[in-house]
Amino acid sequence: MSYFYEEEKQFRRLIEKLIIFSDEIDNVYNLYEEMFGKVDIEATIKLVEEISVFFETVKQNYGYELLELDTETFIYRIDKHYKNDLINVTKVMETITADDFEKLSALFLKEIVNCESVNATQRSHDQGIDFVGYKRYIQSLTTQEQNQNLLYVIGQAKHYKSQYVETNEIRELAGSIYLLKANDFSKKRNNKGDKTIYSNLVIDAFTPIIPYFITSNYFSKYAYILCRNASIIAIDRLSLILNFVFSNKFKEKGQNDIIKTIQKIERIS
Repeated sequence: MSYFYEEEKQFRRLIEKLIIFSDEIDNVYNLYEEMFGKVDIEATIKLVEEISVFFETVKQNYGYELLELDTETFIYRIDKHYKNDLINVTKVMETITADDFEKLSALFLKEIVNCESVNATQRSHDQGIDFVGYKRYIQSLTTQEQNQNLLYVIGQAKHYKSQYVETNEIRELAGSIYLLKANDFSKKRNNKGDKTIYSNLVIDAFTPIIPYFITSNYFSKYAYILCRNASIIAIDRLSLILNFVFSNKFKEKGQNDIIKTIQKIERIS
């Protein structure tokens, strides 16, 4: 599951449908017919194998057995302990604004990446950067040294419903991080009298930065390949949902409570 080709994106959307509509559809035969509008026994058998591999990978990566699938009857069942959480996180991601999705991405840094401090950026002058967090990578330094001991996690968030992330957006993020490390825009003002942009980020030429690109949809084939080649971590819709659910951050929380948690994330200027 390393490449986001058209077939891979289609498969990941099918996994979403399997999860969200598991009350209405409980077998792979009907799931295939619902997804593709036809019956194809051979393709359904192949799909069962792919679904089994996917959820086995989920089990290995996260330590949870999310799906029980009978490979003879093709009947499946989603673990009831996570089912409602999966549905609620998915629906929240679909309904929140682009502004709140940036905050959700910042929350991802805190809960999943384990950053000490996270923020979304001001939308009025984000300079191609939507969220930022940091963590200390050596714990036994003096106070002064600790200020130079920050590993930053910085990235861009795109709240898309049908549009895919394209290569030009990946290049924009790469360019923004280059300019940030060069202090080319971090010390500039939008207008006379404005305060310095990102003056509270202690970033120099050799400050380590891990770039993330997070989307509520998926990446185009070439955008994902560019992320891989540029060492930008690409987080798509399904990865975002699974990571939040298995982190237990939103465990047994309703959609309104999840939104309130997201909106608590502050913005830096």
